[in-house]
Amino acid sequence: MRAIRLNLFVILTIFTLSAFAQTKVISNSFYFGTILNIEKFAGKEFRYSLDLKSTETDSLKNILIQTRQVINKDEFLEAHSKKDFVKDTLWHQINIIRKINLKAKEMWLYATFEGNGNFFADNLKFEVKNEDNNWVNIPIKNGDFENNGDNPLKGFLTSQKIPEGSTISLQNRTDSIKGKALLIKTTKATIGWKTNYGSNKPGGKYYNVNGIKIYYETYGNGEPLLLLHGNGQSIVDFTKQIPILAKHYRVIAVDTRAHGKSIDNSIAKLSYDIFASDMKVLLDSLNLKKINILGWSDGGNTALIMAIKYPEYVGKLIVMGANLNPTENAVEKSILNQLKKDLKMLQQKNDAESKQMTRLLFMLSTEPNINVDDLHTVTSKTLVLAGEKDVIKAEHTKLIASNISGSQLIIFKKETHMVPNENPALFNETVLNFLKQAEVKN
Repeated sequence: MRAIRLNLFVILTIFTLSAFAQTKVISNSFYFGTILNIEKFAGKEFRYSLDLKSTETDSLKNILIQTRQVINKDEFLEAHSKKDFVKDTLWHQINIIRKINLKAKEMWLYATFEGNGNFFADNLKFEVKNEDNNWVNIPIKNGDFENNGDNPLKGFLTSQKIPEGSTISLQNRTDSIKGKALLIKTTKATIGWKTNYGSNKPGGKYYNVNGIKIYYETYGNGEPLLLLHGNGQSIVDFTKQIPILAKHYRVIAVDTRAHGKSIDNSIAKLSYDIFASDMKVLLDSLNLKKINILGWSDGGNTALIMAIKYPEYVGKLIVMGANLNPTENAVEKSILNQLKKDLKMLQQKNDAESKQMTRLLFMLSTEPNINVDDLHTVTSKTLVLAGEKDVIKAEHTKLIASNISGSQLIIFKKETHMVPNENPALFNETVLNFLKQAEVKN
C-alpha cells in the first residue's frame, strides 16, 4: 500500500536537500508558520509576504519563506520557497506569488531563520487576487504581532523547541510603520553536515537488472540489511533509519524500479513479483544470500514475496504496513476510493510523469495477490509491524502474523502507517531489538 506523507512541519527538512552528497546544516534553525483553508480560493493567484530586517549578520545568515499546498493528508503539491539575501539593516518585504491549485484544500505558510544575529519579522500576510485584479487580504490571526501578549508566536506552529542561545520577543519598530515586530535573536550557531541519503554519489551505484538500471546505496559494515521502501517513495524515506541501522549492519538501500533514481523507461506492467525478482538479481550480483530484509509498505509486500519465492535469500524478515491484497478486508475503504480517483485522473493525462504514476497506482490497485496459505512456507524469523492508526487494517496485519510460523507481531499504539518517519526512535529501537534477539537465538 502506498506510503503516505502526513501533515508534518518536519517536512521542512526535506526542502533543504540538494543533489550533493552532503547538505550544510546550521544548528540553530528555527521556523514558525500557519495553515490556512483555501478551498474557496481554488484557481486564484495568491501572494504570501513578510516584512523582514536583520542586523549583526554573519556568514551563516539565512532567512527563508516557504509555501506548500495540500490536497489532503496524503498528497502534497510542489513547495515554493524564497530566500532573503539582503545585507543591509533596513526593512524589506519578501514574497511568493503563485496560483492556488484547483484541488488544494490547505496552504502552509512558514518562515525559517538561522545563523547568528537579530532577525525581525512583521506583517505576515496572505492575499488573493480578485476578479478586479486587486489583492484582497485574507486575515491571519496575530499576523501583525500586535496583540500576542506574553506569547510572541501565539497561534503559530513552531519548531519543537527554541535553539540554545536564542530568544524570541516582541519589539517596537523604530521606522515610520511603528507598532510591534517579532524579534528572533540567535547566537551559538554552528555548521554541521548531513548525508543526503538517496542522492549520495560516493555511496551510490547502479546495476543493470533485467534491463532496468537499479540504483542503490550502501552504508556501514557487518551483516547485510536490505531496505525496501513503499510506493511513490525512495531511499530518501529511510533517512531516519539508515544512519542508526548502519552502526550495526551493512545497510543496502534500494530505489525499486520506476522509483527514485532507478532508471526505468519501459511501459511494461509493474508487479511485486517483478520487484522481488529484481532484488534477487541484485543480491546475486553482490554474492549475497540469507540477508536481513526490512520492507515498509509496498516494500513489505515485496519482502513477503521474496520470503515465499526465494527463501534462500531471506534471513530475518521485518515488514511494516504490508498487505496481501488491495481489498476492503485489508485496506481502509477511503484509501481505496482515493486510489481509484487518482488513477482515473492520471489515465487522462499523457505526460511521462503521469504515465509512470499510472503504472505505479495500477499496480497498487490490483496487487499484491498473496495467498494466505503461502505464508505457511515462510521459514524466516519474522517481525510484523503496523500502526494502530494504519491504513492497513489491524485484523489484516494480525492475519499476516498468525500465518507465519513463529512470527512476532507489534502494533504501535497511536501510530500511523508513517511511524518510521513520525516516530523513528521507537521504530528503529523495535527493529534493532528484533534483529539482535534473532541473532542471539541463532
